[in-house]
Amino acid sequence: SNIHSVVLDSHDSDRSLTGAMLTWLEQDLAATTQDWILAYWHHPPYSKGFHDSDTEGRMVEMRQNVVPILDDYGVDLTFTGHSHSYERSYLIDGHYGSSSTFQESMKVDSGNGRMAEGGAYAKAALGPVPHSGIVHTVAGNAGQITGGPLNHPAMYLSLNTLGSVVLDVHGNRLDVTLLDST
Repeated sequence: SNIHSVVLDSHDSDRSLTGAMLTWLEQDLAATTQDWILAYWHHPPYSKGFHDSDTEGRMVEMRQNVVPILDDYGVDLTFTGHSHSYERSYLIDGHYGSSSTFQESMKVDSGNGRMAEGGAYAKAALGPVPHSGIVHTVAGNAGQITGGPLNHPAMYLSLNTLGSVVLDVHGNRLDVTLLDST
């Protein structure tokens, strides 16, 4: 298909720039030409759910060390868990610091991401385009919800509701939907 998926270990593997995982990640992303690039791991780089990405080490390291690589190689979407909530970012690029350093200029698109409401995110070209923006998704809400302030400025939507995420790809269109009880 036209999707390239990358699964990372944010728990036990070395998350340093010179470690095996990030060395492999750069080589892997440099070799793909797929239209859509998705990355998955456990500890979100952006979250203000029960877990706080400003203060928890693994989350900070994933944001500071991994997200710049993902931006450089044109990754489109990330999926994480850890916080038992649902959070979905704007289409963003270049944010590697704490939530207090997030700026409006880091939003590649400040729309709502919803096609039916005229705010779908659009990229100029398919394939890996460096720094074209990533949507970061925290989907740790399938089994339980644990609250938190849910106020990270990179997030367009933050919910404390049970649900699952559905991903559909049809050629040049990628849809992510939160499926909850309603």
